[in-house]
Amino acid sequence: MSIESALRELGKEIQKDERFIALQAAAKANDGDEKLQQQMQEMQLLSLKYQQESEKGAEASQEKITDLQNQYQKLYAEIMEGENMQNYSAAASEMEKMAQYISGMIGLFFDGQDAETCELPADDGCTHNCSTCGGCH
Repeated sequence: MSIESALRELGKEIQKDERFIALQAAAKANDGDEKLQQQMQEMQLLSLKYQQESEKGAEASQEKITDLQNQYQKLYAEIMEGENMQNYSAAASEMEKMAQYISGMIGLFFDGQDAETCELPADDGCTHNCSTCGGCH
């Protein structure tokens, strides 16, 4: 089996994994959440207004910039408190853990570790040998 074939097989397995499926479902729920979509559009508008005001240089209103920052932060907090976004964030976190695991294992393979038996050290098991590191936690 070629490396490309093995990678494609890995891709198929990733896409069958419950974590991937959960992330896809969470993304679809976010896409269908009208309130969330409105909030996201509002965030983009606030960001654009902030950028436009900031580009004025010395003529920019610090009061307006501060107000836009506060509005953005408040809206961001509201978005992140929403059930759909919390579900998405949790699913994305699980996918990130999977990606770190895959990356760590590939790192071990590149270091010449036995692909059949090598294992990543436990999260709290720093070996102080960076070649065995699975990444920061």
